[in-house]
Amino acid sequence: MVSLPYRSRTRILTQLLQRLGLGFLTAFAALTLTFFILRLIGTDPVDSLLAQGLTSAEQAESVRQELGLDQPLLTQYVEYLSGLLRGDFGISLYTQRPVLQTILEQFRWTVELALTGLVIGILSGLAMGVTAAWWENRFIGSFAATLASLLTALPVAFTGILALWFTRDLGISGSKIVMPASVLGLSISGAIARLVYSNLLESLHGPYILAAQARGIQRSFRLLWHALRPILPALVSLIALEAAFLFAGTVVTETVFSRPGLGRLMVRAILDGDYQITQGLVALAALFYTASHIIADWLALMFDPRLRETA
Repeated sequence: MVSLPYRSRTRILTQLLQRLGLGFLTAFAALTLTFFILRLIGTDPVDSLLAQGLTSAEQAESVRQELGLDQPLLTQYVEYLSGLLRGDFGISLYTQRPVLQTILEQFRWTVELALTGLVIGILSGLAMGVTAAWWENRFIGSFAATLASLLTALPVAFTGILALWFTRDLGISGSKIVMPASVLGLSISGAIARLVYSNLLESLHGPYILAAQARGIQRSFRLLWHALRPILPALVSLIALEAAFLFAGTVVTETVFSRPGLGRLMVRAILDGDYQITQGLVALAALFYTASHIIADWLALMFDPRLRETA
C-alpha cells in the first residue's frame, strides 16, 4: 500500500470533510422539501383512508391525532426530525408496521437488482468503450460508439418496456433477475462506454503509447492495459456516481417488471399517500447519494495526485 505524505493526507481529509458537510446539507434539504411538499401539495392520508374504506368517519379524527396531523406543521416537522435522530422513521399508514422494518424487508431485493445491474453496466460499458477506441476506424468500432450513444439517450422505462415485450414473446419470465438487471445495467453502460472511449482514444494517441509502438510493441492486451491505466481514476469515480443513480433506475425497473423492492415500494407509497414510507425512502436515498459522492471524491483523490495538489 502506498503511503501518502502528511500534507496530502491532510488535504484529502479536509476535502472529504467539506464534502461530508455539503452532503449533510443536501440530505437535510431533501428531507425538508419532501416533508413540506407531501403535506402542502399531497393528498391528506386520512382522506385517502376514508376513500378506500380503510377507516370510518368516526375514527378519522382519532387517526389524525395518532399520526400527529392535528398539530401545527412546524411542530410535525420538529417531531419528524427528532424521530430521525433517534432512528425512528415512524409507522406506516397502511400496514401499521414500523417504516424501517418495511424498508429493510424490501431492501435485499433492490440491492440484488442494483448490484447485478452495476456489474452488467461496468462490463458492457468497458466492452463498448474499448471496442470503439481500439477499432475506431472499423465498422465494429463505429457500431460500438453508436450503441453507447443510443443507450445514453434511451430512458429506462422505454428499454424496460421493450425488454418486457421481448421476453413475453419468447415466453421468458421478466420477473427473473437477468432481464431487469440487464435493462438497469445498460442504462448506465452508455455513460461508462463514452468515458472509456474518449479517454482511451486520447491515451492511445499519447506520446508514451506512440513511443512504445515505435519500439516495436504491437497492439496487444499489454499495450491496452498501459493505455487504460491513466483513465482509471475518472472511471472509478464515474462508477461510484452511477451506483447512486441506480436507485432511481430501480423505481422504474421494479415497476415495469413487477418486482419487489424499494422502487416499487416508493411508487405504492406515493400513490397511497403513505407519508411515512415515502419520507423513509427519501432519507435512505439521500444517505446513499451522499455516501456515493463522498466515496467517488475519495477514490478520485487517492488515484489522481493532481487532485490532491489542488485540493
